[in-house]
Amino acid sequence: MEPRVLGDEVVAVGRRVKLLKRRFEFGGGVFEKDVVAFGEAAIVVPLLESGKVVMVRQWRPAVKAWVLEVPAGRVEPGESPEQAARRELEEEVGYAAGELVKLATAYATPGYSDEVMHFFAALELERRRAHPEAGEILNVVEVDPDAYFASAGREVLDLKTVAALALCKARGLLR
Repeated sequence: MEPRVLGDEVVAVGRRVKLLKRRFEFGGGVFEKDVVAFGEAAIVVPLLESGKVVMVRQWRPAVKAWVLEVPAGRVEPGESPEQAARRELEEEVGYAAGELVKLATAYATPGYSDEVMHFFAALELERRRAHPEAGEILNVVEVDPDAYFASAGREVLDLKTVAALALCKARGLLR
């Protein structure tokens, strides 16, 4: 027997997310869970010929801290994950990719969110001009992936970046 969703009640609506109360039944019982409705995101690993990765050190209001991460952003309505990846790559770090390699699709945190992340590696990079969204506070940096992993334990890492770099490593795209 599969659980059956009975419906969603919108609890709150923000600029980028909704908080839902999802009711479902299973095994004769009815249950409620909070769900953060986000949608899809594109995560991009811009790989330089030097072996370094172009990343951003971005101020994240949710954690009130600077976070070192690969470019990423929401897949907007009418946009494919690949189009979003290309847009985010140019907006955040100022590069265009000659080739995008799809690495994986994964849930971000399925315990409370519906967010689906599409991971890409960006190859054959061509320098353009970055143009971050209003309110995005970030600095573009080139990072050695081994140095990033070595920082574990000394600083809090971004899990989507850890996953993205691990996927690149598994595919033999990182040196």
